[in-house]
Amino acid sequence: MSYDERLFERLLAFHCAPVLRKKKAANMFHIKKSKFHDIQTIITTYNRKLNIQGLFLKLFQKDKEHVTVYMYYKEMLESILNLSDIKNFLKNYHYPYNDVDASLMYLDKRLTTCCEYPHEIGIFLGYPLCDVLGFIHQKQCEFCGYWKVYQNVDQTSQLFSIYDKCIKETKNAILCGRCIEQLIN
Repeated sequence: MSYDERLFERLLAFHCAPVLRKKKAANMFHIKKSKFHDIQTIITTYNRKLNIQGLFLKLFQKDKEHVTVYMYYKEMLESILNLSDIKNFLKNYHYPYNDVDASLMYLDKRLTTCCEYPHEIGIFLGYPLCDVLGFIHQKQCEFCGYWKVYQNVDQTSQLFSIYDKCIKETKNAILCGRCIEQLIN
């Protein structure tokens, strides 16, 4: 395994462990392209390894020096995007519906062209709609963890504890020499 692949696996373990463990539909992290010899080749390599398990990697903002690596379970994301309240919410931003790939292409366009970070990205990360709306409408946050929580604090706090455990276990496994494919539940 190359240095770039080892570094990339550590980033996946830290930033995407809940996704790898199927506790979350998607996650993302930002990297500087110059830290890797060829980040697009790494994404292609890992897609070959992970797609058979329904797990996908996508690179957003490819033309910028800092890119966004997005990891998602297509089936889980499809389920979220097919919820009627989510569809209605995303229609406000002119997202295509009934096609995850088209929605992700549109999200990439918004990430690249919007002056601000598009707040609806929370939906694509599996955040509850009530929390995305609370953030957009600048309501009083009840709890802050992996995202700002506006409702269902106890339930979300328990979920954050599960994410913490996933990250700890996944990081330890990677440091002990296991590869990402071995860590997918």
